[in-house]
Amino acid sequence: MTTPQEPDKPDEPDEPDEPDSSDEPEVGPARDTWLTLRYPGLVGALVLFVLALTPSLLPRPWLYEGLVAGVGASVGYGLGVLVWWAIRRIWKPAVSPVVARWGWRVLAVAGPLLVIVGLILGRRWQNEVRELVGEPQSTAGHFLLIALVSAVLFAIILLISRGIRAFNRGVARLFGRVIPLALAQTAAVVVVAFTLYWVLTGVAFDAAVRFADKTYSSQNEGTPEGVTPTTSQLRSGGPGSLVSWESLGYQGRGFIGAGPTATDITQVTGDPAEQPIRVYAGLESADTADERAALAVQELERTGAFDRQMLIVAAATGTGWLEPAGVDSVEYLWGGNTAIASIQYSYLPSWISFLVDKERAADAGQALFDAVYAKWSTLPEDQRPQLIAYGLSLGSFAGQSAFATPADISSRTDGALFLGSPSFSQPHGEIEAERDDESPQWRPVYRDGVTIRFAPSGAELGGSDTTWTFPRVAYLQHANDPVVWWSPSLILQKPDWLAEEPGPNRSPVMHWIPVVTFLQVTVDQFFGTSVPDLQGHNYGGTMVSAWDAVVPADGWSDADLDRLQQLIDSQSDN
Repeated sequence: MTTPQEPDKPDEPDEPDEPDSSDEPEVGPARDTWLTLRYPGLVGALVLFVLALTPSLLPRPWLYEGLVAGVGASVGYGLGVLVWWAIRRIWKPAVSPVVARWGWRVLAVAGPLLVIVGLILGRRWQNEVRELVGEPQSTAGHFLLIALVSAVLFAIILLISRGIRAFNRGVARLFGRVIPLALAQTAAVVVVAFTLYWVLTGVAFDAAVRFADKTYSSQNEGTPEGVTPTTSQLRSGGPGSLVSWESLGYQGRGFIGAGPTATDITQVTGDPAEQPIRVYAGLESADTADERAALAVQELERTGAFDRQMLIVAAATGTGWLEPAGVDSVEYLWGGNTAIASIQYSYLPSWISFLVDKERAADAGQALFDAVYAKWSTLPEDQRPQLIAYGLSLGSFAGQSAFATPADISSRTDGALFLGSPSFSQPHGEIEAERDDESPQWRPVYRDGVTIRFAPSGAELGGSDTTWTFPRVAYLQHANDPVVWWSPSLILQKPDWLAEEPGPNRSPVMHWIPVVTFLQVTVDQFFGTSVPDLQGHNYGGTMVSAWDAVVPADGWSDADLDRLQQLIDSQSDN
């Protein structure tokens, strides 16, 4: 059972303890016991608990609601104690015992009521977000479960914090035997901070990375269900290929062993089609990104890819995955007269690759495009294919890494399509920062949209607009895509997209709250692809219209495009 402590008690953080009987100097300030709860901290915890239940970009299951609320309450508790400590140091207010007792009585009544109101409102807000993204309403409130998870997490974080504080006091006491009190306390803080940093970024981080490596590297050795080794000479890993089937990796085998054949394309278009070319180099195909990129170019030459109409340099996500809807769509649209090249740079999921492999992603994206461009640029202009850059999610970041500026994209390609770009992607960030006045961050207009355009779907890019000149560069991003909007700056800085009118399907009740919004959007990323299509981080349902806007093919009516998208959707559901 916790022991409440009145705010006027004399054991504030900066007041010294009495020396013990051993005459050893007490260098640490008086502290709470392990079970003490401070009044200002509880007030802060209650406030941030309720604020953490406010809506964000996507619906959150009850478990994650509890996790966000628990962390929020922990932050609120720490802030409450810190603010009260600062007030006492500056103004030295006097709190009478009567006021303190009544304060606890009011909190004992108002606290539970505030929690209940917050949970009820939280459920209402979550259902409003579900309605916006097209998910069914939640009939179960899970109030008790949310409260339980948040309370347990709050207690764990509080105990860990006090354990760290106890460690700090022990170190300070040890130093205090040989150096002055103030210096001992300062030295203890430095030592403890360095130790925590070393453990979290060294020992613990390395252990987590090794565990992830072991887990996902074993998966990389497998093959997707229903995929068999290719027998086509137009595919990496097939007869005559410079890349072995075994070296492609899990996602590489999935990419090479799938996709429409010439027969499939003819059945859809009614016209003779060619067999699409797909080349890929996995992590086991060559040691470095440059070597894998060079190998991919050799594969393009071997398969005759530079004689095709369309050559797509496709940057993969963290695991080496390429969205089937994205690559299949362009092959159908161009009658198989295409070649797609990609390389693998990691076997970790994108959210882990962002932490440990982000530089690898950038290096791979630049190496592949530069290698393909070097060969492509030597060909006569009238005898080379259209060169297109493509990327989704972390693949968008990797793909854009090949370009120094927005103008560089249009000067070295015949078009580009980037979807769900993370906030740290460049030149994406530069384009947003330099957007035309009055255009919102969620859909910026860059230099009147003459070359570069943003939209939530391909249909809204304005592909038939003659003012959109070629080569065309398109960015698709949803107003409720957490991958696009997540940034560490959310901790303390209000972004433009939350200061502006909300974009489509983003809750108007969502507002920026320091720390809390960062926690919410961080958690939202785990559900970016679990919401219905064309919401969150899902872009598969707009791939056909997006490709048609960037590199329109002849002979496709709007009805034809709709039928093709329906086919792509049905294949994605299987």
